[in-house]
Amino acid sequence: MPKVLGIVSFRVFPTHMGGQKGVALFYRYLSQYLPVILASSNDNRDSGKLQQESLLYPNRSIYRNIGKLSAMKQMIARHAVDVIIAEHSYAGWMAWWLYRRTGKPFIIHSHNIETSRFRQMHKKWWPLYGWYEGWVHRRAQHNFFISHEDREAAIALFHLDARRCSVITYGVERMPLAGDKKTLRNSLGLEADTTILLFNGTLDYSPNYDAVVLLANTIEPLLRKSMKNFRIIITGNRAPASLISIIQSNPNLHYEGYVEHVHLYYQAADLFLNPIANDTGVKTKLIEAVANNCTAISTVAGASGIDRSVCGEKIITVADKDWDNFAGQVLSHAGKATVDTPPEFYEAYAWDRITARAAEIIKELSNP
Repeated sequence: MPKVLGIVSFRVFPTHMGGQKGVALFYRYLSQYLPVILASSNDNRDSGKLQQESLLYPNRSIYRNIGKLSAMKQMIARHAVDVIIAEHSYAGWMAWWLYRRTGKPFIIHSHNIETSRFRQMHKKWWPLYGWYEGWVHRRAQHNFFISHEDREAAIALFHLDARRCSVITYGVERMPLAGDKKTLRNSLGLEADTTILLFNGTLDYSPNYDAVVLLANTIEPLLRKSMKNFRIIITGNRAPASLISIIQSNPNLHYEGYVEHVHLYYQAADLFLNPIANDTGVKTKLIEAVANNCTAISTVAGASGIDRSVCGEKIITVADKDWDNFAGQVLSHAGKATVDTPPEFYEAYAWDRITARAAEIIKELSNP
């Protein structure tokens, strides 16, 4: 079986955020099919059963990893690596250098079309990154994209060979449902007779920051006109002081902070709210909401990249920036009986199925 070297130039252990889960769980499940070793940044900690050498500088100093290339080349020889995977395009240049020196094929595991994301975030340097992103994707022997939408966009934007592009999406681990919602809420300190609306995310990431500001300043006042006795719970880490102040100034919002077992909050909530404007990649928070049987109200952009055909009635979308309709959908669905997530969703988004497909592609790449 071919051995895989994953290049992870950012912290994923311990695993707190959706993007971290997307990497950590991908390799955990991939290791059931193929041997894996990670060359990770030095801010990573215990990776469990995954073999890891934390020798890289984190992304904020990613340019310094030019001095680590020889060490990674030695890793490839020492561990008899057959295929290299770069997590995100920004680690692609290291994988390309290693390919040129060792002949080992490399894959870019893309979690966003970064060019589009940076453009939507109004980063002035997005055209320069766009040039690099296209350059490195064209040189990869294969590319994993997180959704069909991202795959098609990248093929068109970067002039990629479609035969070298596959969809390897974000997956879920099916968690047991907690059962009685009233008991669950009591255990979490949430009011049993209150409509609980949830938002979760990494809160220093500007699309999530902006979403919370929208909830506080626009959506909550619209809901307040017609809804009584409701609470919008905000969970997530790295919240700036300015955002905490905005949350605390609104009596119908409550900042819970980072919670280790966020799946319990999804299960306790009446609805998950996703007023996100960014339409690249997939919103892992939305997939996790559906996985935990929580119905979501989302913008069209916020639901991009998700296979709606397996979601049943669990995701209700409204046009981007139509906040009156967004609030109206919340009012309409808050009192409805829960419709369970279809079994087809768990089949489509099961990590073992997703990584089994990735393993087959890796095997083909290692035996051209």
